[in-house]
Amino acid sequence: MAKYQVMIDDKPKYEKNYKLPLINIVAAVIWSIPFHQKLFPDAGWWVTFGLCAAFVVMYVVLSYLPIIVAVPSIAGVIILTALFWVPADYIGNNVVRIIVKVLIAIVCGFIELGIFANATVPWLEGKEANKPRIRVEK
Repeated sequence: MAKYQVMIDDKPKYEKNYKLPLINIVAAVIWSIPFHQKLFPDAGWWVTFGLCAAFVVMYVVLSYLPIIVAVPSIAGVIILTALFWVPADYIGNNVVRIIVKVLIAIVCGFIELGIFANATVPWLEGKEANKPRIRVEK
């Protein structure tokens, strides 16, 4: 009589990184300033602090949500690129300055793409019909 062994092949799940989206705190703080100045220019100090803190928390929370993460990611690319372009403006050689600025834009884009993927991939895995493959071996 032959013995059969049943094996279930399960794909490993994507493990979400909860530290990566915290990069967006920098972008959130910078975006909170014009947000406050345009919407609430006459607010007092504590109200301003509360509104800016609420905006930063909302921005970072949106960085964890699937699909919606596109909004803070695009805004993060804009702010991070602008933030790091300022020192690049002081490079004297035009060709080197352009190369450095392009590299800065690419790096900032990949950082935010990683944040987008970190929020969206687990959601997409949940949408997939995860049917375990069952093999019978002798």
